[in-house]
Amino acid sequence: MSYVVESETVATSRSPTRGPEPSPVRSHLVTAVVCTLVCFAPLGVAAVVYAGNVRTRLALGDIEGARRQSRMAKWLCCASAAVTVGFLLIIVVGAAGYSDVH
Repeated sequence: MSYVVESETVATSRSPTRGPEPSPVRSHLVTAVVCTLVCFAPLGVAAVVYAGNVRTRLALGDIEGARRQSRMAKWLCCASAAVTVGFLLIIVVGAAGYSDVH
């Protein structure tokens, strides 16, 4: 007894009315949390808020709004890191000048 298995091929095609799929939008939430814990906290907290808004905007279908929130979260993370580096430089330079005097 032999069995014949017929394979069916299903053609997957995109609907002609739909446009191209939008690129995924990163929320930068992990980066924002790390910036909050390690870097300048006020800017890090703001970055966490903006990063949290990315998912909400995507759920509402507002892709451009999600991209704006994502860019702002990334910018706030960079600003938080820059402020932290600036503070550290001020402390190191100040400490170096103080140790030469005393």
